[in-house]
Amino acid sequence: MTQTIEREFKVSLTEQQFNQLRAAYSWPTPFTQTNYYYELPQNGLYQQHMGLRTRLYQEQAEQTLKVPQTGATRTLLEITDTIPLATAQQLIAQQTIQPDQQIAKHLETIGIDWAPLFIWGQATTKRQVLTLPSGRLTLDQTTYPDQTADYELELEFNDMILAQPFFQDIVARFKLTQTAPLNKIQRAKNHQS
Repeated sequence: MTQTIEREFKVSLTEQQFNQLRAAYSWPTPFTQTNYYYELPQNGLYQQHMGLRTRLYQEQAEQTLKVPQTGATRTLLEITDTIPLATAQQLIAQQTIQPDQQIAKHLETIGIDWAPLFIWGQATTKRQVLTLPSGRLTLDQTTYPDQTADYELELEFNDMILAQPFFQDIVARFKLTQTAPLNKIQRAKNHQS
């Protein structure tokens, strides 16, 4: 189990901008991850501005609860439970989460009954990540069940003083429109088949 504060800058990209950024940096080999998104009846998580997912990688999996924090930038507390891939696949089939891990305990602590959770959607992302002095630069191509694809650039950082000028330089150099994109959960809601 890990708890981290996620601080990031994000921007939506066109396919052309995605390809330009992919050509401009020496990205490592992309990897694929598939997210399964959970909700409660009456949009209980959404009402609390939280997101819950199970993420499958090729050989492992994790469940993550994102809890909003106060602050000037997009800041989230991420509670992540790492679980074996086979366990995650069983939990997805049962539309539930690990009962004995930190996410379930956190939900119980804040008075949320997680038993009626259900999976409402999914998205698959082809991701490339560069670790730089300014942070982790991530280039994503996400495909949804209705076959829609979108593109995104993200910089996760610890040091705003290093991260902000670096990200602003990318925005200016590639003529990106700096509007905060909808988060992946919101985008997935728009593109289920």
